Amino acid sequence: MYNIKLRGGIQPLDNEGDKGLMTTQIKVRDILTVYRIDPEINRDLNYGRLPKIINYLDSFDSELGIFFPSIVCTFPENPIDYYAVDKMELEIPAGTKLVVIDGQHRLKSLEQYMIKADFNGDRKEAILNSVLTLQLYFGLTKKDEKSLFADINSNSKRVSMSLITNYDTRDIMNIMVKELYNISKPLQTVKIEFNKSRLVRPTNTYFCTSMRLKKFVNILLFGKKSANMKEEKLIKEYYDDILSFLERFFQTFIEALPCEPGNVLEYVLGHEPLQNAIAKHLNKKIITESSNKIAWIINWEEEVANLKKINWSVKNPMWRPHMLRSRSNTPSEFSLFIESEENKLVSILDYEL
Repeated sequence: MYNIKLRGGIQPLDNEGDKGLMTTQIKVRDILTVYRIDPEINRDLNYGRLPKIINYLDSFDSELGIFFPSIVCTFPENPIDYYAVDKMELEIPAGTKLVVIDGQHRLKSLEQYMIKADFNGDRKEAILNSVLTLQLYFGLTKKDEKSLFADINSNSKRVSMSLITNYDTRDIMNIMVKELYNISKPLQTVKIEFNKSRLVRPTNTYFCTSMRLKKFVNILLFGKKSANMKEEKLIKEYYDDILSFLERFFQTFIEALPCEPGNVLEYVLGHEPLQNAIAKHLNKKIITESSNKIAWIINWEEEVANLKKINWSVKNPMWRPHMLRSRSNTPSEFSLFIESEENKLVSILDYEL
């Protein structure tokens, strides 16, 4: 095993010269052998983000290799022992790992893609020989690393969401719901109507409209159908965390429902009063009260999965006192919930679950 050598100057970051930064280049094959993810510094991996990166890797076709934003790591050793000033070259000794501050999902995607069974040999070599930009920090304490991670992720949110957090005057929840749908396979499976304000039942079997989904998310997070300015500010501040939570939530939520839940001839789930009632029930069960952050209990998935216990069939007599018949004596006749019964539906769910 050869020792990896990185070329570049080390710029001091403090007056004492104890902390420094090198911007350099590193091959994919090399970074994959020397990186380490520290769970005390990074968030848990969101495996839902990996397929999109892997799809990019699978589709790239350029002699220049792949393109990723720079990877940010720290060097855990004293660079004095391994840096040749005359050559401006750092040698990473065998056994030393670079601690990842930013780029864990990119590196994990590369790692998974490299072990594909049906890999073309030439293509594999092309990716392994691709060069990535590496920002390497020296002399950082654990506290410094955590702070750097927080700063990078805060700034990346402001860059990636700059139109929202600084300039965009549109409804933040509209934007979040659209992005949520784009990344959520389960929501795409049950179908959300973005082009129309209402669904014509019973022929339309979409789960809900985008406006209903927005209302559902507001109720789930805040216990009410619309967020105030303070709550919208929280959404902007913790946008990535909340979006990641919602992606995982709807994965668990849709798995707990029957197939085609928007089919009102079979199930009661396609009606707004019940959807709102479910969101209110889950808000009480899984969202923790806090004035300065949106948080959820650790085992929230279990509470959501409990929805499997409910018989959602239109034939379940439990629902009948709260429903009426629409389009009676026609081929399009179906049952729907009385809007004023929403709170009673919440009570039913609280009792049953």
